[in-house]
Amino acid sequence: MKKKYLILLFTILLLLLAILYISKQNKNSLIYSFYHWENSYNIKENKEKLYIKVLDIDYSNKLEIIKTRFNVKPPKNFIPVIYITNKTMKTVKANKLVLKVLKALDSYTFTYDELQIDCDWSLNSKANYFKFLKLLKTNLNKKLSATIRLHQIKYYKKTGVPSVDYGLLMYYNMSYIGDYNTKNSILDNTIAKKYQYNFDKYPLKLKLALPLYSQAVQFRYKKPLDIFEGTVQTDFDEKFEKLKNGYFKVLQSHYFKGRYVYEGDIFRFEDSKKQDLKIALEDFFKISNNRFDEVVFYTIKYKDNYDLQKLLKGI
Repeated sequence: MKKKYLILLFTILLLLLAILYISKQNKNSLIYSFYHWENSYNIKENKEKLYIKVLDIDYSNKLEIIKTRFNVKPPKNFIPVIYITNKTMKTVKANKLVLKVLKALDSYTFTYDELQIDCDWSLNSKANYFKFLKLLKTNLNKKLSATIRLHQIKYYKKTGVPSVDYGLLMYYNMSYIGDYNTKNSILDNTIAKKYQYNFDKYPLKLKLALPLYSQAVQFRYKKPLDIFEGTVQTDFDEKFEKLKNGYFKVLQSHYFKGRYVYEGDIFRFEDSKKQDLKIALEDFFKISNNRFDEVVFYTIKYKDNYDLQKLLKGI
């Protein structure tokens, strides 16, 4: 009896070691790439794989399409991305929007084999958005991917699954940025864990997108006013009083990052901490087996914030 117990224990140990080895091998084989999200492209020397936003589509009183200006020739094999607001998908019919998108894409001189659509669709826009994707895929006859949010996996039977070749999971912006009590709207792994369901059933193969940026959210009387992307904590060393949990109070009215802020305004500083990124990466590997070994970071202008190779290897 004791011998059988030892054999069983030894077998379990071997299985655990095998799982750890496979996990380490997968992590070491990860590649990383970047989003480029500016309205003009000016990178002269680039060796990275890029997902470049080429169209920014919104609807106010009419359909508005902002094209990215390429002052420098984009790299070969980059993936163009089209950002579309949910309001647009609720307002403009799929047939009309496809024609507008095709016309805008045709005005560019670059070639591409794949296109990505970034739209945080809702139940009200789902039917129109999914029709748009099907029509776009038919007309382009190219690989098509779409961004996916955590809630769209947990509740996929309700939110639906887009008819695309694969999904790119946006593992950030998971909390409401305008809520004064939000801890960190960029990346909060406690919030993320609440949505880590149905990954084993979700039909789309996934890539992972993680944030590299930091920002400050300005509040007045606990109501959101503005967002200052790219701020660092040392920006609050002067004319601010440090409060608890990343909050700072303006001590005297002044210009901050080119914008006038008033005494008493409150800023919440948020960033993408290395430890939080590591946890997010580990969690994704635990819950997702149907995945690519690629992580896309937002965005390339913050690429030097971390040693990304070490981060991906878990060192």
